[in-house]
Amino acid sequence: MGIIGEIKQISASTLELLRKDPLLVRVFRDAQWLPESALWQRATYWKGESAEKTKQEMRARFGKLAKRQGLSRFIPGNRQQWKNNYDWQALEQQFLAEWENPELDLHKYWQELTFLLAGYVPGYYATSQGKIPELIVDQEYKKDFLPFSVIENSAWDGMPLVNAFGAGQEIGNENTTSYGPMRYLSPGDEVGQILDGLLELSQEGFQNRFIRESQNSEPVPWIDWSEEEMLDWMTDYYNEIVDYYQSAVRQHKALLLYLT
Repeated sequence: MGIIGEIKQISASTLELLRKDPLLVRVFRDAQWLPESALWQRATYWKGESAEKTKQEMRARFGKLAKRQGLSRFIPGNRQQWKNNYDWQALEQQFLAEWENPELDLHKYWQELTFLLAGYVPGYYATSQGKIPELIVDQEYKKDFLPFSVIENSAWDGMPLVNAFGAGQEIGNENTTSYGPMRYLSPGDEVGQILDGLLELSQEGFQNRFIRESQNSEPVPWIDWSEEEMLDWMTDYYNEIVDYYQSAVRQHKALLLYLT
């Protein structure tokens, strides 16, 4: 199946919890697999013994957390433990409520979409530096995604570069997902800025960017330019991203962005 990209709306109150206690980030992700989670109603591809085993494992894990009333960890350089206590039943219900709202699944196309929206291929942005001067970063910068939200009037094509999947501040740690930490965008200005960039780019601008690159003598190799339906697929994803951001702005939601 490969590595997939996901964008998840969450409430401002849940984001604040995750920011205050990074250990909760992994717990929040695990909550989607609890037996009561609405995600199972959507995960029609995953049934049978494997699915039931996952549900029971998560129920047992959350049961242990409830008995401890929270999470604890050793403070670096200190033998004492730091601990936050929680009303675990209330916290579990809060997390389950968040998963009632589906995530936006970009499947394996998060690299192609990041290139078409933001002008670089995650992890390979050095290959874009000769083409888009705004994307040149310090040689010591080693992260997969570049640290910007929107770049207006890019030297690439005069249209905005919109880092709709690569933006955000890291939350949790490298083990939060199988492929690095989550990132988050705060509700309001951060989510709204990217939405404005997406709308300014427009569907027509997005498609024109695809067409121009496909006609280059040496287009980037991360997109299968020979696939006749690729432009239609990418356009559908562009519109889904716009809709998801618009929904987040209307509901004053934060966004989590991550690989899994």
